[in-house]
Amino acid sequence: MNTGPSNEKSGDLVFPGRALMRELLGPVYRPLRRVGRFLTWVIPSLGGLLSTPPSGRRVLLIYDTYSQPFNIGDILIMQEGSLVLRARHGIDLVDFAIVYDPKYPAASASVFSGITEDNALYHLASILPVAQVNQHLGSVFLFNSHGHLDRFIADNTDYYQVWPSAWKFGSRDYLYYEVFNDLLYGHHKEHGAIPHLTCRQFLADWARVFLRRHVQPSVPVTVNVRNNMAFHTHRNSHLESWLEFFRYCASRYPATFVIICARAEIDERLRRCPNVVIAKDHHTGVEQDLALIQASAIHMGAGSGPASMAWFTEKPYLMVNTVYGPGYFAHPEMILQEEDHIQRFWFSGPHQRIAGGVETTELLVNEFASMWAAVDLDRWRNPPSDDSRSETDLSLWLR
Repeated sequence: MNTGPSNEKSGDLVFPGRALMRELLGPVYRPLRRVGRFLTWVIPSLGGLLSTPPSGRRVLLIYDTYSQPFNIGDILIMQEGSLVLRARHGIDLVDFAIVYDPKYPAASASVFSGITEDNALYHLASILPVAQVNQHLGSVFLFNSHGHLDRFIADNTDYYQVWPSAWKFGSRDYLYYEVFNDLLYGHHKEHGAIPHLTCRQFLADWARVFLRRHVQPSVPVTVNVRNNMAFHTHRNSHLESWLEFFRYCASRYPATFVIICARAEIDERLRRCPNVVIAKDHHTGVEQDLALIQASAIHMGAGSGPASMAWFTEKPYLMVNTVYGPGYFAHPEMILQEEDHIQRFWFSGPHQRIAGGVETTELLVNEFASMWAAVDLDRWRNPPSDDSRSETDLSLWLR
């Protein structure tokens, strides 16, 4: 990995004065050098004055669970933000660092109070795989000390474009709005589009094989079902409407609905729908669920974590039971009001819609018909053959 501490002796060949400085300052040289490098994170404009950035720099994306939610959706949004940073600074790879305070590993909301010093690593294992949903991922770091992260940054500032800024990191701002209001809005204003978030290739390959085995020749439609009885129950899917919708579609559309949810959220009635496949019945992990959303023709469902995967693609989607009120984002044009109960993000397409209020069967039927009309059915029902990877790929996961 080329993000480690710099080689001081080789640097002396480029900057001969550095060796003399080390001789003059003796034992205080290294601490002063670290302070200088740390200051370039605090005041980025100092970077070019104190050193010459080496080639092969990376984005260092920091996710602090003290101030950021312990969930999938916010990490996906941060990953999308990193793609804007790559483009803005002409950088290739993104390194992802999660840092947590062992005493307060998930202090951002009371719903995460069950995450403690003893079980923090266990719960972190459930969200770390989301880092795989970045086609430009380099390295992944996990710090259980903010001081250790600060030292790592100070030692490696030359090699990184660090985000968030030291001020935002130190003030522990919630970064969701920073990504939308600054990174995405600015990039879209300049380029007329935003980068697409995609899984790494091995996950895309896995999803392709899964759909070939369990869905094709039907058209794959992922559905994010939320059925969490512990908290925020008002955000749950209205399952009766979904079940009626699946029954309606069974004789009308050559589609198979792939249910994305936690194992504890599975409703047994879903298994009785002939046009439904439950991903968790095939032991998928979160990164595989996200890969299935990417690989589907259409996405539908609740506005919880995994739904963010569809936002940053071109595929038609319907997110239900979600309303963005006036002033939610920094610029009013960031939310487009299509109809009384339908909204869109400013960067989204005409078939990427957000419905307010609890979903009804009528809403699902009507919105699905519109999205279905936008799908290239020949492409999905007759995908090109690809024998470069065999179907035994499904068995390659480590045990």
